[in-house]
Amino acid sequence: MQYASSLPFSGNVDHAFRLAESALVALGFRIAERTPTSLRLAGPGMNSTRESALVGASQIQVHGTRGELTLNADLGGVERMARFVILFPLGLGLALALFFALTFGPAQGAALTAAGGYILLWMFVGPLMSRYIRARTCRGLDALLASMVTIGEAP
Repeated sequence: MQYASSLPFSGNVDHAFRLAESALVALGFRIAERTPTSLRLAGPGMNSTRESALVGASQIQVHGTRGELTLNADLGGVERMARFVILFPLGLGLALALFFALTFGPAQGAALTAAGGYILLWMFVGPLMSRYIRARTCRGLDALLASMVTIGEAP
């Protein structure tokens, strides 16, 4: 899953890159490459939806050219969390259904209905959460890029 954004830019690329470095290194990103016109960082991965939205990006690359600042990101953390919020609840529901079927034998109707309801609920909630996680990460990346432009163009 990829994300790209760019903004008009006529400032100091080094100042903009320093802002990105300080913000992202504090979140656990590692500087993979830095040139006068390019910055590439590798992310720590997203383990929870309570983390900063920026860790949804597993790689961030920023290019500064005359007239434009471009951000490209690989949303590996978002993909991982999306898989988790879809597959884990469904797997848990199926495990509960199997447990109830084996434990309660013939009197399993209500338990299996509850497990089926849980599975049905997460078939809708999981994809909604996945879209929310992606949108939140993209908003965070847009805010980072806008802040880089503001700092880079400051006198």
